[in-house]
Amino acid sequence: MKFSTKVKSVLYGMEFTNGMRRKLMGSLALVYFIYLGFDVIAITTLFAISTIVMIFFEFPTGAIADYDSRKKSIMIGFFLMSLAFFGLFIFRNFWLLAGSWILGDIAWTFCSGAGGAWSIDALNIGKKKNKIVSLISKGYMFEKGGHIIGGLIGLIIVAINFSSIWLFVSLSNLFMFFVITIYMEERNFKPEKTPHNYLTKSLIKAKETFNYVIHKKNNELRVLLIGGFLGVVAMSSFAIGVPLLFTQVLNLKEQYLPGLYAGLTILAIGIPIIIEKIAHKNGFRMPLVVLLSIIGISMIAFAFSQSLIFAIIALAVYTVGEVGLSVVEDSAYHNEFDSKIRASLGSLSNINWSIASSITVFISGISITFFGLIPTIAASGGIAFISALVYLFGMRKS
Repeated sequence: MKFSTKVKSVLYGMEFTNGMRRKLMGSLALVYFIYLGFDVIAITTLFAISTIVMIFFEFPTGAIADYDSRKKSIMIGFFLMSLAFFGLFIFRNFWLLAGSWILGDIAWTFCSGAGGAWSIDALNIGKKKNKIVSLISKGYMFEKGGHIIGGLIGLIIVAINFSSIWLFVSLSNLFMFFVITIYMEERNFKPEKTPHNYLTKSLIKAKETFNYVIHKKNNELRVLLIGGFLGVVAMSSFAIGVPLLFTQVLNLKEQYLPGLYAGLTILAIGIPIIIEKIAHKNGFRMPLVVLLSIIGISMIAFAFSQSLIFAIIALAVYTVGEVGLSVVEDSAYHNEFDSKIRASLGSLSNINWSIASSITVFISGISITFFGLIPTIAASGGIAFISALVYLFGMRKS
């Protein structure tokens, strides 16, 4: 097997596995905790605190990837995720469940930034914009394939035993851990040997990363971080509201949620290739603006849906826009990253995501409780439009 084929196969396998995990978490986690008898504010507070904890692990884990080994970092991440979801499967006590949930977020910090950094550097395409877009767009196709398969499997498993879905996620991550151990190979990456411990190393990488971001030549990256922050605020709030509107307002049974998400993802499976061609021709700025505008409209339409059919249509439009947005944003980030600190810059973008998500999830729980579900979801659409304006007026016109 050619080296490039092996790299892409491992990367796409990771994306597929992550796609199953993300979709099952997004569609079922909140509903599962409510099913166990916990209230919305307690759950969203846990989600917010867990994300804050994740922030403190980003640079130390990024230092492992940038100094020592991207492979080592990714292996640790998948193994810990397997343990975390096994905990969600076996525990019923809130604090033990909370510990498992937090461990899952910590595990992700070992993978965030490292997977993209490993594949881009291994293929030596760090400054080849079109090849980066192609790699990431195809990776998203496999991730969405994971959404579909995970959703269909979830539809069956949840109907039999709700908690068993987390055992499935645990085993899929353990399987991917062994695949990475056997097949992942690092090239075009030289470990940096320093006499420092990991705390000092992480502080050094953090300083390098922040210096890179604030440098005057990297305005494009700063705009991406600001626009991305607002986009995450919008989509995190929306993600909290979607399963609640379906189950509490439109009376959809929770066991149908994974299948619904899987069906909607099928509609978006080819979007990464379409967006790849658009980005090759038009750059990143206008696709970001248009996609965020579509997302904002679909969020507001979903919020005021009076029927299940209309809500599904609005969510389908959102899903297509969100898939396309992910491809363009990730490609734009990597186009601005420096190879020597690629994993740490990826960690910084994940910190940006984490801060936005933790604040939003906590506030969303309060907003839903005191102001209502529909106003909270509708506000998400307004914030998406603000993010689109940041990209419109902040990025280069090419």
